[in-house]
Amino acid sequence: MITLGESERRTLIALGRRQLDWNGHLGARIVTTETALGIYTTPPMDVMCFLAFPTIETQAGVDSTIALASLVAELEASDTGRFDPSTLTEMKAPVTRGPNLGHLPPADGWQMPITAIASDIMPIVEEAVAEFTQRAQGLSARGQEVIAEEIWDRPAWAGLPMRVLHAARRLRLLTAEPVRIAAATNGPWKRLSTPRGQVFVHSTGEAARLGLHVVR
Repeated sequence: MITLGESERRTLIALGRRQLDWNGHLGARIVTTETALGIYTTPPMDVMCFLAFPTIETQAGVDSTIALASLVAELEASDTGRFDPSTLTEMKAPVTRGPNLGHLPPADGWQMPITAIASDIMPIVEEAVAEFTQRAQGLSARGQEVIAEEIWDRPAWAGLPMRVLHAARRLRLLTAEPVRIAAATNGPWKRLSTPRGQVFVHSTGEAARLGLHVVR
């Protein structure tokens, strides 16, 4: 069994629901240590999200891929934040063009991080979103996708693709608060770390590009 505190339970439900609104069939890979629950998801933005929560009670050694909807539903039904991972709906890790749950980011070997303050970076993201909204207006779905690919694939702060910052903004991991954030690189992987969670991208060339016009 795993037990989360009330604040952690509510935060996980909110973040889960936000992603399920974009894709109700998303999977999640859950891993546990003796004191924490880690959750990897791949929202439809060609990125991977990682959230870590301290636990009150933990079943250590869990590493399974389940339907995100089943985890959220279980937490919503639990007033105590207690759930059994073995009862969640299992699913195979989908193979995608970008990051996927069968290929997690490395745990170590990351280069020295570049740091900044979130409130200083947010205007860059807001400007990109405004540009997409203006340029995509009235275009077909394919036209919007072309614009999205151009904007979200641009190098942004610390060399991160703009889609990483955009995804963090949509997940509310990146806000206009004056908190420290960091970017780091490990081979083809790039990582944005915020106090609320992390967003990864795996650079695999043109094949990894994905239009993000659906998620504004």
